Amino acid sequence: MKLDWRDLITWDWPLAGLLTIALLLDGAAASEVGHYDGRWELPGFLAVCALALLASRWPVVAGVGVVVVLLAGSVVLRLAGVTVPSAAGGLGAAEVAAVLAVIVAVVRRLSRSTAAGLVVLLLLSCLVVGVLRPEHPAAPQDLGWSGILPVVAVLAGWYLRTRDARHAREMRAVTVAAQLRERVALARELHDVVAHHIGGMVVQAQAAQAVAVPDPGAPARVLPVIERAGEGALSAMQRMVAMLQDVGGEPASPTTDLLADLRAATVTPAGATEVRLAVELAEPVPAAVATTVLRLVQESVTNARRYAVGAREITATVRSADGTVRVQVRDDGRHTDRPSRSGGGGYGLVGMRERVHLLGGRFEAGRVPGAGWQVLADVPLRAE
Repeated sequence: MKLDWRDLITWDWPLAGLLTIALLLDGAAASEVGHYDGRWELPGFLAVCALALLASRWPVVAGVGVVVVLLAGSVVLRLAGVTVPSAAGGLGAAEVAAVLAVIVAVVRRLSRSTAAGLVVLLLLSCLVVGVLRPEHPAAPQDLGWSGILPVVAVLAGWYLRTRDARHAREMRAVTVAAQLRERVALARELHDVVAHHIGGMVVQAQAAQAVAVPDPGAPARVLPVIERAGEGALSAMQRMVAMLQDVGGEPASPTTDLLADLRAATVTPAGATEVRLAVELAEPVPAAVATTVLRLVQESVTNARRYAVGAREITATVRSADGTVRVQVRDDGRHTDRPSRSGGGGYGLVGMRERVHLLGGRFEAGRVPGAGWQVLADVPLRAE
């Protein structure tokens, strides 16, 4: 897993501030010790603080690492006969804060059995530290804090664990709802397409019956037309698998002129970011696919105008080749992390992905090198 330093600074700054304060307290305590040499203590303190900052991402590594650093550092101090200022049980204030932070992360992120094992290992290492480090007899107040603080850390981690689980359930429910809305909308659009094909078949059949007597060859000419319309209807119906349940909502109008609709969807209002549209359609696009293409461009342009800070231009490209329509919408702005914490929540991307996947296509969305955001979709022109 790659470490995102920007995310680390954004979300872990309270812990970093707490550890910094603890280090300052250790420095103040050390200044009162005349023969104290910080070169013995500082590397270990900095190491456990760094591990505490990484614990939210790698709790197992951080937990085991803190144990190793504490025990190895205590052995070195014991052999060198160096006494260090202690906040509790032979541990410095920075070490106490780091151990508690790691306990919170372990309980929050790991399974119950793994978390229990690591917490016990951390507490046992703290007890061993109190024995190994020279001239640190346990005072009554040290014993009290040594028992209370780990319990507080475990309870804090458990609270965050339950809160995360509740938030995950809510996110899953909202995502499923967004997927269902897109499925229903797509089902209705495809239904309209199928109705168009079947309506044409009925008209052709009626016309053939009307002229069959004066023109015996008319049915032979009309039947291939009816056959093609039936094949189109069957192709569209195959895309409606698992979407037969009718769930309220307004039916969407099928796209009849994709180029005109794309131009209308990318018109630049006053003060909005300009959109450059390029359309190259080498073959006809079925109405069901055209509707999805239009929705992809509309949603992507809307997202770019909403989220692309400082964007100078948005490019929207629609090309068809080798039985596939490729939709690419890209901007050159700076984007906040998605999903956002207010408004939208990134569920427009969920809907676009759902539409493309239901049609058997491929969908990608994300940052591009340098700056900007890109939506890329390949939609097959015909059902597999």
